Amino acid sequence: MRLLFFLSGEFEELAKIEARTFLNVFRGNAEEEDTQILTGHCDNELTEYFHRFGLIHEVSRHLFSCSSLDELKELFKGIEIPAGRICVRVRNIGKRKVDSLKLERELGAILWRRGAEISVSKPDHIIRVYFSNQIHVGILLYKTDRKQFLMRRPDLKPFFRPGAILPRIARSLVNTAGVRSGIVLDPMCGTGTILVEAGLMGLDFIGIEAYRAIAEGCGVNLRYYNLPANVAIGDAKNMGLKNGSVDGIVTDFPYLQSTKSLGKIHELYSSALREFHRVLRENCRAVFLTNLDVDELVEEHFEIEYKLCQKLHKSLTRRIYVCRKKS
Repeated sequence: MRLLFFLSGEFEELAKIEARTFLNVFRGNAEEEDTQILTGHCDNELTEYFHRFGLIHEVSRHLFSCSSLDELKELFKGIEIPAGRICVRVRNIGKRKVDSLKLERELGAILWRRGAEISVSKPDHIIRVYFSNQIHVGILLYKTDRKQFLMRRPDLKPFFRPGAILPRIARSLVNTAGVRSGIVLDPMCGTGTILVEAGLMGLDFIGIEAYRAIAEGCGVNLRYYNLPANVAIGDAKNMGLKNGSVDGIVTDFPYLQSTKSLGKIHELYSSALREFHRVLRENCRAVFLTNLDVDELVEEHFEIEYKLCQKLHKSLTRRIYVCRKKS
């Protein structure tokens, strides 16, 4: 099946990695990229996993991509018309702008003349037309409910501490770890944002937190979403887990900036990354956030597949490392 992903523009780099990983997990491949668009193919039936998306807004069955309005209208004359009521929806993404309502009517008329039943209010199928640098067309399969992430904002949870990452980012990071089924570990879980998202995605999870009060608060948040309070008080530098016992690691390192902490920082990263490597299964990923460049320490145990930078404010740039365990 050929797929067309419409991605968040908030953090497009991460959204594209999430989409690529999703395809790779199901033995598929990414093909073309455009602004907020990625296309690919996969042989498996994936619809039961679409609810996991974080920064992927929509996924459609990809029909075609083209470069001009004339080509678009010509190709519309030959697309397979699905059974049931149909409507066309046009979305402007990039700098290229069209009159979306006018074009929707024109494309709908092409399908109507070919015998399609058109319904704007109660369609069975929506044909999505995205105007990015190229024009991309697909039949909508799934639209992510983005309101759910607002409802799970860190400050709306029973237990809150400043600095927690946003749920949609957390979910995208879990997807980027590439765990189809198995155990996701957050060894510095804090208030539990990553664990909540992993649990709601249907994955098993384990959290480790150094401070008892925060670990207990994390448990409160997990139970609030009817998830098991799988949180232990422990040390990310020396975890009581068996070798090769987890399928993915996703975590947010503490943002230590004081020069007096440099020795402690080096020890934390060196020991924690060694532990990550030990407990992670072969060929699996660790995904983590930090405010530091720690490439040399990471490369002792992992291959860095992606490194992203996200400026949060003047004094803080977040790095996201996506790493694969070295044999």
